[in-house]
Amino acid sequence: MLLSAIKYGAVSGKTRAMAGKLLKPHDYQEIMLKRSVNEVAAYLKYNTHYSAVLADVNEADIHRGQLENILRHEYINDYVKLMRFSSGSQKAFVNLLYMKMEIESIKLLMRLFEAGNADQSFLEESLPFLSRNEELDIPKLALSKSLEEFLAGLKGTDYAEVMRPYVAVGQDTRLFHLEMALDLYYFRKVQEMASGLLHGEDKRLALEFNGIEIDVFNIFWIYRIKAFYHFDKELIYTYIVPYYYRIKRTTIDDLVAAKNLDEFRQVLERTSYARLFDGEGPGAYERRYGEFLYELHRKRFVHQSFSIACIISYLKLKEFELNNIISIIEGIRYKLAPEEIRKFVTGTGFGSSGREG
Repeated sequence: MLLSAIKYGAVSGKTRAMAGKLLKPHDYQEIMLKRSVNEVAAYLKYNTHYSAVLADVNEADIHRGQLENILRHEYINDYVKLMRFSSGSQKAFVNLLYMKMEIESIKLLMRLFEAGNADQSFLEESLPFLSRNEELDIPKLALSKSLEEFLAGLKGTDYAEVMRPYVAVGQDTRLFHLEMALDLYYFRKVQEMASGLLHGEDKRLALEFNGIEIDVFNIFWIYRIKAFYHFDKELIYTYIVPYYYRIKRTTIDDLVAAKNLDEFRQVLERTSYARLFDGEGPGAYERRYGEFLYELHRKRFVHQSFSIACIISYLKLKEFELNNIISIIEGIRYKLAPEEIRKFVTGTGFGSSGREG
């Protein structure tokens, strides 16, 4: 305990101070009552820890994409702060976790290209998330006119290599294959580096966090195939992450072999994730999983503060906050009532709870 306190004292104190500034339930209540992106920006600017990052922004003129990118920049700032307070294996692992933000940014931009909505101004605002890749020509990348140009511009990065086999796939399924390839790459990289870089309690916690995410990623993947598609077993196994935490390989095989959703649920009843899949359908499943994951990280952050959890779990809690704000902005954009928007907000007590096990 003493060695852990010495090793994590500075970064643990920093993350506790940062966590104290995260939005509270009453902040979300206020934001959900706003009627426009401008009103949301004004509330965040004058009432929350986002005041600094929004200080030079005219909230009356800001549009949705700008605000979301500013919030993402604030998230990146937290990574930078934690890198300064970390050293050795801590720093290497934080650097690895930043990969998730890069991958999510690439996926967002690919979707925009595929939908024909990727204008140059949005690209210029979004691409700084990839700026740590020195081999990239960011200004040139911002001039991309198509998904093909954008993917070609990523040449030299690990991401380009991971996606290369799927670039020429038919346009109707290409985006799906590209996104799945990136997700699998991330999970495998975290698993390998957690096993190789970390030791003791840090290794156990990192493998727990990644293991649970892999388990549920695999379950959701198989569920969607059973519910909405008719892929053959070979393709299903192509996108199963081959690490098994609370679910054994034999259970995965049984889920894949299930002839229908009833059989799928019967197999799932044998696992510790069964309660996440009770009831109303895929939207509810994902929200329940979000609550489950939020509670897991909240508890680990509080009770294992002198470990890698003070970094991983803080960043995860901040990611939930970012996604909550973006979900609320989307709800306001589509003129949803506050009680409807609440369903998409995680970790505030508004939605269905999912206890950590």
